[in-house]
Amino acid sequence: MEALRAELTERIDGEVRFDSGSRATYSTDASNYRAVPLGVVVPRTPEDAATAVAVCRAHDVPVVSRGGGTSLAGQCRNAAIVMDRSKYCTRVVSVDRAAATAVVEPGIALDRLNTELASTGLMVGPKPSTHVSCTTDSSRRASGSTE
Repeated sequence: MEALRAELTERIDGEVRFDSGSRATYSTDASNYRAVPLGVVVPRTPEDAATAVAVCRAHDVPVVSRGGGTSLAGQCRNAAIVMDRSKYCTRVVSVDRAAATAVVEPGIALDRLNTELASTGLMVGPKPSTHVSCTTDSSRRASGSTE
């Protein structure tokens, strides 16, 4: 793990956390499940995230994506490197109103995304109870009109 931590620290600009406090924090989500991760990476850019995945692959270490920690089934925590993009990777990259699509970074929270899309008349749904903090780690299509 020390070699992995050292290479991640050297190769990415984001945060690399292997301390017990960070690992304990990321061992839970909104589910009843617990699993202490091997470490946590908080990439500053999508390129940082790709580099971190490549480093983990080279070390034969699994990676689990995490957003707002709102998972009810425990899928955002595991004995792996937890990748949390909700701190820095939160931009709306582009919006194509005619195609009803938006390219966004995966850490943007659903409410913030819909606030930024409001002026275009588009929104992303559905709106789960965790809409304030859930992130867009999965692909979704903007649709409809808010007018």
